[in-house]
Parts: sequence; C-alpha cells; structure tokens
Amino acid sequence: MSSFNIDEHYSSHPDYPLQRHLSNIAASFDDDTHRKAAMFHDLGKLSDEFQNYLNDPDHKKGTTHALESALIYLWFVNCQLTPQTFAVFFSILKHHGDLEDVHDFLYYKLAFSEDLLEKDPGLEEKIRVICDRASILSDIDMRNLCDGFDLDDIVRENKLNLIQNYFLVKDVFSRLIFSDKYEAIFKESFSEKNETCWEEYLSRLIKLIESKKNKMASIRNQARNEILDNYRENRDKKIYIIEAPTGIGKTFSALHLALEICRDKNKKRIINALPMTSIIDQTYEEYGLVINDDDLLKFHHLTRSKSYGSSEGDEKKETNSLGRQQNDFIAMSWSSDKVIVTTFNQLFNAFYSNKNRDLIKFWTLRDSVVILDEIQAVPRILIQDLIKTILYLSEHFNIDFVIMSATIPAIKNFIPSEKIAELLDNRYFSMDFNNRYSLKIDTDINTPESLWSAITINYENVNSLLCVLNTKKLSLETYNELEHSIDSSELFFLNTNFIPKHRSEIIRNIRNRLKNNQKTLLVSTQVVEAGVDLDFDFGIREFAPLYSMIQTAGRVNREGTKTGAVLQVTNKIGFSPYHGNDLLKKEVSELFQSQMEENEILPILKKYFQMAIERTPPDPILLSPMKELKFQTVHNLFIDNYMKEIPNLSSVFIEVEVGLYSQFYYKIESLYEALKHPGISLEEKMNYRSRLKGVFKEISQYVINVSRDEVVDLKDFYKNVEIQVCPHEFIGDKKRYSINKGWLGEKSLDIHF
Repeated sequence: MSSFNIDEHYSSHPDYPLQRHLSNIAASFDDDTHRKAAMFHDLGKLSDEFQNYLNDPDHKKGTTHALESALIYLWFVNCQLTPQTFAVFFSILKHHGDLEDVHDFLYYKLAFSEDLLEKDPGLEEKIRVICDRASILSDIDMRNLCDGFDLDDIVRENKLNLIQNYFLVKDVFSRLIFSDKYEAIFKESFSEKNETCWEEYLSRLIKLIESKKNKMASIRNQARNEILDNYRENRDKKIYIIEAPTGIGKTFSALHLALEICRDKNKKRIINALPMTSIIDQTYEEYGLVINDDDLLKFHHLTRSKSYGSSEGDEKKETNSLGRQQNDFIAMSWSSDKVIVTTFNQLFNAFYSNKNRDLIKFWTLRDSVVILDEIQAVPRILIQDLIKTILYLSEHFNIDFVIMSATIPAIKNFIPSEKIAELLDNRYFSMDFNNRYSLKIDTDINTPESLWSAITINYENVNSLLCVLNTKKLSLETYNELEHSIDSSELFFLNTNFIPKHRSEIIRNIRNRLKNNQKTLLVSTQVVEAGVDLDFDFGIREFAPLYSMIQTAGRVNREGTKTGAVLQVTNKIGFSPYHGNDLLKKEVSELFQSQMEENEILPILKKYFQMAIERTPPDPILLSPMKELKFQTVHNLFIDNYMKEIPNLSSVFIEVEVGLYSQFYYKIESLYEALKHPGISLEEKMNYRSRLKGVFKEISQYVINVSRDEVVDLKDFYKNVEIQVCPHEFIGDKKRYSINKGWLGEKSLDIHF
C-alpha cells in the first residue's frame, strides 16, 4: 500500500518525523502484509497525548498508541478477520509487548465497548483526530467494532484455528518488531545483505579437511562423502538425517552439507543449534576455521555481542552513542550473520515462545538451513511437537533441516518416509573402526565404596579416566574420597555447581592435558556428555538411560588410537534424576548380559528407543494450543516440559577475585544513575540500557543457581536485581564455593537440573 501523507511536524520519536519512520519500516521487507503492518502500527502516535509526551518525556501521564493503531487498521479492513488481516491486527496491537492467548486477551480487552470507553473515555475522539491527521476514514463505530469480539471462541468462529496461522502471526509480528526497533536505532530501512560466500567457504572447508592426517581421517572422509552423495540424490527433500557414531566427524560433515544446500538452494543462513552452552564454544571455534568473523555469530544467554562494521566512519563505533546498542541489536536479532551457532533454547524459543525478545529473530529462520545436533537431548514428550513444527516450517518457510546424533531417538516413527532422506548407512556403527570401546554393566558396583574402589583400581592401569555420575551429591562425595589417594594435580571435578567461567576453563584444561598425554582423572555429572571433544582411555558411568551411556562412551577412545578401552557401567548407586520410562533399567540390563563392543550396540539402541517411544504419550502437547493461537499457553507448556523451573532456587554471584563485585556494582550504579538524568534523550536511554545488558551478560559468567535456603544471609547484588553475592572471603575449601569443587551447600547438591 502507499504511505500516508502525514505532516512532517508529527513525530514518532523526539525530533524524528513519523512519516519517515513508517516509510522506512515499510520498506524493510518486500512483503505486502508487512507493509500494511508497518504503515498502521504507529498511527496512534498522531494523538495530542503522544505528541505532548514526546515533547516532555519526563511527565508521568501514561500514553498509548498500539491500541488506537490496531483499531484503526481493523476498521480500515472492514473488521474482516482473515488470517492475513488478523495477523496484522494482532501484531500491531501487541508490538510493544508479548503475544497473548488470542481469545482470552481480545475478549476481555475488546468485546465490551462500554468497558473499553470507561477506561479511556477519550478514545473515540482520539481516534478521530488520528484519522484526520493521517487523511483516512474517521467514522469508526466503536460499538460495532467491539461486537466482533463478543464471541464464544474468537479464533474458531473466525476460522483461524490452524497451525499456519500460529506461525503467520509470529512471522508478521517478528518482521514488525524487528524493523521497528531497527529503524529506531539506525534511522533507516533494514536491507538484508544478499551477497554470500558459500563457494569460498566450501573451498576453505575442503582444504581444511584434506590437511587433517590422523587414524580417523580416512573413515571420516568416507562418511562425509557418502553424506554428500546421498544429499545430491535427494536435493528435493528438506529434512535430512545423519545417524552416525561419535567421533566420525559430524561437525564438519554437517557444515559441508549445509554449505552445499545453501549454494544449491540459495539459502540465506545456516543455524547450528546444540543442547548446551558448554559445547557451543568448541563448535564455534571449529566453524571459525572456515567462516569469516563478520559472517559468524555465537549466540546464547552468556555470550556478549560481537562488534559489527569496520567501514569508514564506523571505526569508533563502540565509543559513539549508538555503537554498543547497534551491536547488541544486530546480534540478538540474527539479522546480519550468515552462520549462527546457538542453543536449542534460543531456537526453540523462536518456535514456541510468546516473548517479544525471543520472536524478534523468528523471521530470520525463513530460507535457512537448520542443524539440530545431539537431537537426543530433546525430551521425548516434546518429540512429536518438534517433528510437527519441523514438517510445517520446512514446507512453508523453506527451511532445510539436518537432524543428527549418535543416538537418534526413533524420531523417524513420526515423519512420513517420503519427507526425509537418511544420509548415512548404519553400517558405520558395525565397521571395524567403530570398535573403539566395549561397554559392560557391572552390577557388583552398587555402593559408593565399590565405585571408589573401581575408579582407583582402573586408574592405576590407564593414563586417563572419566567417571560420570547422575547427581552432584554423589559426584562431590566421589571427588572428596579420591582426593585422599589421587595426586591433586591429576584430579578434576565438574558439575553445574561451578560458575560458567570455571566450567569452560576446566574443560579447556582437561582437553589440553589429554592431548599432551598427561595423567588425568575427571569426576563429572552429565554436563560433560554431549558434544564435548574429550578423549579418555577408560570410562565409568553410573547407570543411566542408554543414550546417555553411549554419549559418555563417546568421550572414551574417541580418536580410536587406544586398545582395550572400556566404558564400565555401574549399578544405580545414588538417587536417579531420570524418569523410569527413560531409564528402563530392567530391560537395558537384560539387553547387556555380557560385555558388548561398540560396533554391536546399534541394534540394542534401536530396541531401547522403540521401548521408550512406546512409553511416550501418544499425542503432541503443544499442537492443539498452537492451533488455537494460545501463544502464552504454548510458551508455558514448553517451559514446563523442556526446561522446567525448579522452585526455591536463587541466583548467586561468586566473587572469585577480590574487588570483582565492586567493579560490576559501580558499572551498574553509574549506568542507572545516567538513566535518571532529566532531559536524557531516547537514544541515550537505549544506549545505557544496552550497556546494562552487556554488564549483566558479563556478570552471568560468575553466576550459578543454588538452594534459596543457602543464601538468605547474603546481601543483594543490587536493588531490584535478583542475585545474591557470595563475597571473596567465602571462596575456598570448606567455605561456600571452592575453585576445585564449586558450590558446597548440601541442599544445592540435592537439586537436579
């Protein structure tokens, strides 16, 4: 649609014309639906109330504009709620907030004109003024308009109850909130860079792979070439599955595959999602050997923004008033980078969250390649919902999915065979190279004492040993016991009671020690399992779900250079945090009645997953509320079943260095004080808030979640910041936090993530 003819003296932001703001946003995407949302979304700012607010932003009187803008748009389309008009209407209405459950929100907000006008008695006159200034219709009948929402089921009665409308709303909403914020920051239209370097990156990757010379190189190249050959025969497919043993080089094979898909199908970006932040650094570093820094982004809740742009005039971008804010926005929106390494949380939040901050990047998923690595980490109860989502997005958003793991959880049961291409033959599981370890269950190891004895005896005969236990409590007890008999320079410990900074340092240190063939014993929880590139001589694993055992085994003789490597599985010793339908202890024990070589495990694994799937609820849990456009409900259900909040937890900042807390405190204090200055511009406010976000990301490297009962005596980090401070004097063995043992509170040891 053509833009409105709005007088230049009406502003969207201080001293910035509304007409220019709307036109720039509308020009950001070549899409008619987006243009309509863009042109109407801020018309409410034409009211006297909003213009007065811009002239005096310190006044206390609240102003609105999204409601007025949405109502004007709805009247403009004759109150016809088609999928497209509804998506535009609802996106305008909520563009400064989060998406709500549609029926409940609209019914209670708009169905009764008397209530609406009682809350805002000047609403009708305000709308008439806005329409007059935009030179559009001005005869809105509020009662007639509200009657359209006085329905038993607004979604169903308007025939909006389809999954495509769930994603349509998200797509329109995402483009609108992204381009709105982009324009407010950059004062220009967004223009997506279309130049790609897929051929150059393919060439670099091939040279890098050819330079690798080790025992596993030939088999990795064989598997990679088979993956690529099978893809070339199935270019018409959009869902690809790579089921391959650990250590076979899935990271570079998947990158090679994704680059070819991007080249062949003119894709815009690659998104590699992994289950945990602890394994992202490694993947990012490997990608960095191939992908230019200006095209590569590592993004999760602990990462700080990268610095974008080095063109003339931008060299000092970080020091000018908008540089930091620009960088933060580009990173969080995924709008610039061509290759993104992120977490399942970040990607799945784009699928299922209703939050403005999560959906600002939803539009970037279109025309991409999405790699889901270590898919076994997705809870079984959500598998069917995830598959339904993948099927829809692959078809309607032109996304190619690459799903991979050494232990794919029978997801093919839920995907029509004609929709997928399996790219690697299962023979790799039974080939000679895939005989790096044997797995045996020793039920006689059934007490902490027998466990400690087994660790000590086996460590005497090997250079490195990994012990993975189910709980933090047993892992710490084990570490404490081994301190009496193992050289402290050789003994390491890892669980989620360590701050993220220390976890990364420990993994890096152990990786270097193993490469240098130094004597090393690591006691850990599951935090070390998936995707962490470590190579031990021997492993001990407390009984766990079979896929978890095999993930641990992937850290034993990973490079295939050792002989006689074993993963010894104990009986269940301590508390098990796993659901019985995942554990299947009796059934798995019967399947492993004798020691089994790695290349014999695949048939057992498939039997295990079949049994687990048979115990999975038969129906998706998110699909129905998605169709009903219950955005808040979908988000809540997802959180409850994917990363359920644990009650009675508190975040605590660990002051590992003297004065570290004061440094952060004064940074925050100065930024909050700056925000209070009278007359501060909107741009300056946004800059200070962006800098605050950066400080809190730095702080998060020193924060862990512990039992609330253990921090009641600690002071708050800062007013209205829900973090307590563990001061440096409480750091050390037998105190609150140990550099070698993490958080030492007894109650926190009983909390299982």
